[in-house]
Amino acid sequence: MDTDRLADVEQLVLALLQKQGKDYLTVKQIVAGLASAPRKRLGLTTSQPVAALLRQLTPHLGQRLQVYKGSRSSYIGRNLSPEELIVRRIRQKPGVSSKQLGTQLPLMKKPYLAALNALLKTGAVVCTLRDNHTPCLMIVEAQAPLPEPTSVEPVESGDDRSAFKAAYDEVGRGSDFVRIHRLREALEWPRERFERVLMDLMGDYMVELHGGDPSLLTATDLRNSYTDEHGTLFITLSWRGRSS
Repeated sequence: MDTDRLADVEQLVLALLQKQGKDYLTVKQIVAGLASAPRKRLGLTTSQPVAALLRQLTPHLGQRLQVYKGSRSSYIGRNLSPEELIVRRIRQKPGVSSKQLGTQLPLMKKPYLAALNALLKTGAVVCTLRDNHTPCLMIVEAQAPLPEPTSVEPVESGDDRSAFKAAYDEVGRGSDFVRIHRLREALEWPRERFERVLMDLMGDYMVELHGGDPSLLTATDLRNSYTDEHGTLFITLSWRGRSS
């Protein structure tokens, strides 16, 4: 089988997850959601056993996806830790009970409870009781441990904004839409610094982010684009403010 023709499988699955607003889907949901052409190339049908589907899909999932073994089924989803899965799900459905959450996540009971207890101990997740004594989970945003804090070099906001705009002008050469990965490559900043300046510019309505066709990008280009906290991929950027 031509591996070059299957190099887009990872991105096809990521695009499917993004379209459905999910971090994970069952293996058969993934297969059903793929277009007929990649299904045919991979030799996939929804009538096949899950184990057979996984044997075909797993070699092509890449580093941004993983297989999850849940208590009810097997899933394919974004490469997230159990703690990240829990926090993201509670943010989507605050007040969910611990029992309901356990049935909604692609995790076995033991690792689920271990991760949830760890989050409760840190205070990132809190548990309250309803009138019927059902335990409900909420996120304490100020204390949420994801992502882990990292040491970041001091930034001179004005200088960095000017450098960002200069890179935008140089890379774009007059174009209104510049690929984000090319800006990263031109600036060669640490990831945290680049994204902090990007967020500052967005907050001041200086720049606007846009999607695009991910199939046109390499895996490295996709990593060097920008994915927000909800998992939405942005490929290009346009400047809407002044350079000063």
